[in-house]
Amino acid sequence: MSDAVKRTKRVSGSWWPIVLMAFGALLIGLAVNSALQPAELPYEKTFVEAQPDAYKAVALQDAGPGTPAVRKMELRTPGVRGVLATANVVTGADGRAVPLDWQNNVTEPVFFADLSENEVGQVLAAIRKHLPADAVVLSWWDLSRKIRFLAGRQAPLDDPEVRGLIVPNAWSEVADRVAASERAFWGEGVPQSDETKFTHFIDALSLDETKGSEALRTLAPGTDVYVAVHLSDIWKMAATRPDQIEIAYKDFPGSAQSHGVRKAALEWIREQKIDGPYAVELVGNAVRLHYLKSKNGADMLITKILPFSTSNPMRLDQLDLVYQHRGFWIYKLKTSSGA
Repeated sequence: MSDAVKRTKRVSGSWWPIVLMAFGALLIGLAVNSALQPAELPYEKTFVEAQPDAYKAVALQDAGPGTPAVRKMELRTPGVRGVLATANVVTGADGRAVPLDWQNNVTEPVFFADLSENEVGQVLAAIRKHLPADAVVLSWWDLSRKIRFLAGRQAPLDDPEVRGLIVPNAWSEVADRVAASERAFWGEGVPQSDETKFTHFIDALSLDETKGSEALRTLAPGTDVYVAVHLSDIWKMAATRPDQIEIAYKDFPGSAQSHGVRKAALEWIREQKIDGPYAVELVGNAVRLHYLKSKNGADMLITKILPFSTSNPMRLDQLDLVYQHRGFWIYKLKTSSGA
């Protein structure tokens, strides 16, 4: 998201300029720290015990006997006041870190897009309720871990390379070092053999609907296959395949329910002569436009199964929509005969 327009935070009124300046100062400090210490990581992780109320929505008791310890992770930039991002993290039975939520506090997302525990809790509850016990769910590696651990369904995909993490532009000079550090943390416990299957998954999402669906079927032949995606997955795809898809966003502050804000956002699209597909997301008191910089990527499966202007998730040839909540979309993959 390096060239995305700086997003607005969820504030309004006279406090808006002050808060925006504070977030801007924090990001500037982040960048300066990166420049002054190119050989070091521009951030540090700290962990404390999480408060139970912070993750009660994800229903950890449904994960099986015993309640695993949940740690609150904070990302900080040394020498800069404030927290860059926070998350509640639990370690699954397989030893892999599972992010239960994610909250960014700066103008660019750090590694993951914002995701509340309430949103995660609702989609996991829906999977437990609506998907058969023997269902196989294909999804990005971080969501796959949540589904395996908390929803009790088969979600076989994972990635030792933890592809799709969003590295802020301010850290571009040390991006390789940052990626290596996060790969060591999030990729711990993941067999290297999982990389091939996850690459196949990414390849399938980059194809058109027909070819991509056929490719997904080969990952779990002979069983009911579901595909779970989140709107932020389009950013993960762009981070993983920048040569195939370019995406950016712009926020329009105001009442999220205001017709005027939506109208202004669409007028901006026309004024900028953006001819690629776009998706509208409500973020607090703002409307966020995610838009592809060109028509490249408009026919990709990942775009078709997300609510972009050139797609219709309700009327796909190869997938049936079974559940949708906020940024989450879950489909059942039809058989090759279309049944």
